[in-house]
Amino acid sequence: MGLKPWEFGRLTFGEFQQLADGYHWRTKQEQIATAGFVASIINTCTSRDLKRSVTVDMLLGQESKEKQVKTKDQARAEMKDLLSTVG
Repeated sequence: MGLKPWEFGRLTFGEFQQLADGYHWRTKQEQIATAGFVASIINTCTSRDLKRSVTVDMLLGQESKEKQVKTKDQARAEMKDLLSTVG
């Protein structure tokens, strides 16, 4: 966070928590931006055909491995809602 000792000593607990939260948010946003650049480079510059394109979530390790299985009734209900919305 780049705090000097005299700056750290003058902070209250709440102010320090806010600074720490902001630092954490900034580093996370930098990781997401970097993963976006890397994903686009991988998807456009690879010499092999990929089974599926690389995503930001895949690079950050946040992609869910399991797909949600829908029953026929759930699929019908979703389709009915969609059709009623669209017209």
